[in-house]
Amino acid sequence: MTPGTLLAAKRGERGVTIQQAAAATRIRADYLLMLESDELDSFSAPVYAKGYLKTYASYLGLDADSLVTSAQISAGPPRLALGLGRTERRPRMVVTAPAVAVAGVVLLTGAFAAYAWRQVVADQRPAPITVASQQLASPTPSAPPTTAASVQARPIVVGVRVTDAVWINAVVDGKLPFADSGKTLQAGSVVYFTGVDIKITSGKAAATFITIDGHSLGALGVGVATREFSSQTSPQS
Repeated sequence: MTPGTLLAAKRGERGVTIQQAAAATRIRADYLLMLESDELDSFSAPVYAKGYLKTYASYLGLDADSLVTSAQISAGPPRLALGLGRTERRPRMVVTAPAVAVAGVVLLTGAFAAYAWRQVVADQRPAPITVASQQLASPTPSAPPTTAASVQARPIVVGVRVTDAVWINAVVDGKLPFADSGKTLQAGSVVYFTGVDIKITSGKAAATFITIDGHSLGALGVGVATREFSSQTSPQS
């Protein structure tokens, strides 16, 4: 009977599972199965095979020394890394689409940084000084622009006197003192409007008399008439 067969038989006799034995001996279950299969050459070194074999045999109540002596342990190709587990193949590098995209972004970022650095260096270089071969003509002093003196419009006072019942409407600097409907003045009424631009409309122009700043301009006209007044139409202008 081989050492491995003896170990397996003893464990079965005691009714111990491989997981229970692994927990008790603190030896991985796959290592214990290798010992029970007489795969002692699969360990990285004979010293690990002997140590595991001796610990497992003592746990099962067997003569550990005689079992180690009877076991044929030779240094085979290392399959376990210092007793820490089976040597696993290192995963090959898998190139995925996200990895390619990230690599592309990194390359583009590096290229842009290099380009920006070259631009900064180029901008910091002093510009070459060139001497014009042709003498610059002395600038001719230009005459200051002449502008016509702006005439500031002044407000005027327009008086409206009616000798009959007359409908009147007025627009003073864009505003309507009598609203859109105007106002009917009774005979003998006098109203005054102050502004820069004044427009008077009368339903009876012949009964409507106008003064500007106290100076009489006479009747507004005949029938229904509209006239505009400003400082330029003032008798003082």
